[in-house]
Amino acid sequence: MKNASLWILAGAVFAFAAHADDAQFERMPSDAYKAMLRDATTIYDRKDYTRAFEMNHRAACAGDKTSQAILGRMYLLGQGTQKDDITGYAWIKLAAEFRFGDFTSLAKKLEDAMTPEQRAKGTAKSDELRKDYGLAATNMSCRGESTHGVYLIDGVGCTPASGGGGTVLVRRCVDAPAK
Repeated sequence: MKNASLWILAGAVFAFAAHADDAQFERMPSDAYKAMLRDATTIYDRKDYTRAFEMNHRAACAGDKTSQAILGRMYLLGQGTQKDDITGYAWIKLAAEFRFGDFTSLAKKLEDAMTPEQRAKGTAKSDELRKDYGLAATNMSCRGESTHGVYLIDGVGCTPASGGGGTVLVRRCVDAPAK
């Protein structure tokens, strides 16, 4: 049984390695990935929405759930992009794939405010986004975090798969976002 489990694990690693070599992923130094996330948040907090939109879009494509939720909010509010309720909902619903309470409750509130037609369009768009930027497509590993040093889980941290040698494999955006 132990050997069978090792063969299954080795097969999964080999399958991901083969997948990660194609043009859908880029190797990025691990510290550069962390800096990208930090800078996206800092720039958003400074209300430089055009740059924040670009940076959060890049991190959202990589599969970062917090960036996906922020990008959804930016679409909903028209920050750095044209206001688009359906696309905003779709990104937030994708972030809720991780089942973090803040993301799932926001997705539910948006669903409750939508017409059945809007909800259907948003769900279809979210399903399309999941194919390219969901957890399975990005090989992202996410966990709940305590961002304030207490025992309360109040954030989500996501880590891309290792690319070896201090690098991570980051999912590329399929196409440019509409502005």
